[in-house]
Amino acid sequence: MSETQQRQKHPRLLLNIVLIILETFFSFILTHDGVLRLQAKKFIANKITIRINSYLPFFNFYVQFTEKGLLFDIYSHDRRIDLEINSTLIDLIKIFAFSNQRSLNNMRIDGDGETKKELIDLISHLTLPKLLADWKQWFHTADEAEALASRKRIAPLLEKIDQQRSEINSLQVEIKQYQNRIARLQKRQRNINLCFGIISLIFIAYFIYNLWVA
Repeated sequence: MSETQQRQKHPRLLLNIVLIILETFFSFILTHDGVLRLQAKKFIANKITIRINSYLPFFNFYVQFTEKGLLFDIYSHDRRIDLEINSTLIDLIKIFAFSNQRSLNNMRIDGDGETKKELIDLISHLTLPKLLADWKQWFHTADEAEALASRKRIAPLLEKIDQQRSEINSLQVEIKQYQNRIARLQKRQRNINLCFGIISLIFIAYFIYNLWVA
């Protein structure tokens, strides 16, 4: 084997080893984390395949969602590619190891728009900090996972309702303040009108008196 072929083989071998480690880890998580499995239900049912391209350094590999977990491979094996991710190795590490939102925003994804949005949401739950924070969910049953997922879906809505309730209370306070201000202005206007009426009557009476005397 030539020296050039050996140099080409070593990175490929290293990539294979890394992919095996990633496949083992993420498949374990996807199998045991009921909440995450529910979130990935559509991807698993449709056997979504993703091609990941890194251009600094250049390499690519494929990830497929299956019932047994995530399948990592350096070859496509004629699979239909549903989504294609283009990023750098540094950004990929920042995303999955440190949950870096800026790197996630920089990542370019090609494919169906709705599936892209769902993938971005799913990636945010596949990051190491998120997985370690939710490690207790790895051992929940399907029913418990469904309940947890429901609570997670409801939580933002409840938070939004609380925020809207707070805004409504603030608006009600402002409305009462405006109502009090309007009431004071109306009372002041009535007093002004009354004073003007009295002054007008006095002036008319004085005018009539002067005419009568004259």
